[in-house]
Amino acid sequence: MRIAFVSDIHSNIEAFSVALDLIKKRKVQKIMSCGDIVGYGPDPEEAISIFIENGIVSVRGNHDSGVVGDSILYEFNEYARLALIYTKRNISKASENFLKGLPTMIENDDFTIFHGFPNPKNPFRYILSEFDVMEAFSYIRTKIAFYGHTHVPCICRNSPENIIEVLPLLRQTKFKLDKDYRYLINVGSVGQPRDGNPKGAFVIYDSEEYSIEFIRFSYNIEKVYQKIIERNLPSYLGERLFTGF
Repeated sequence: MRIAFVSDIHSNIEAFSVALDLIKKRKVQKIMSCGDIVGYGPDPEEAISIFIENGIVSVRGNHDSGVVGDSILYEFNEYARLALIYTKRNISKASENFLKGLPTMIENDDFTIFHGFPNPKNPFRYILSEFDVMEAFSYIRTKIAFYGHTHVPCICRNSPENIIEVLPLLRQTKFKLDKDYRYLINVGSVGQPRDGNPKGAFVIYDSEEYSIEFIRFSYNIEKVYQKIIERNLPSYLGERLFTGF
């Protein structure tokens, strides 16, 4: 089976629409999401509608949680808080209920999906260091796990000898996985990349080939930026899209 993994769409339907078109052309049987459907961007209701219409299975990200629970709003910076307040005012009750119903983790026989960290008691912690990677692997029972949150594509693998290795993504985009290793794969961000590359990102996993492929794509950033300005969201949320930081 070929499965597309997306993450951190952040209400950017210009990027999301391009990603979906590319996914459909690549004979993918299923689309799954590592969360943060909303936040930052100008089109939260439309983004959620696309998820529902396409039957996309998703976990809940911290911005999704921020929209449906006032208690964690204080954890966000000023830009994110303002965008979450905007999102709350611009989604329907049905969309709010959809976000509320999302789990923080999905696990099946082949892989695990989460947004930030695989500990259900602290699901939105960041994986930033080798120590974080080691601890994350301790919570994961499957050979492969997919996540988002940092907006930076990454592959970490754990050898049978318990050695952590980060695989470079500079030129290689497709990786044949080794069944003796365990993998922690950050699929990057569709709607707000932060690795210095403004192109959106997602991953295709092929269970028969036992491989993953990182896809990068261009979209109309200017159009998103203009929407952000017109809707009185902080201009910085549009400006950063041009640089990919």
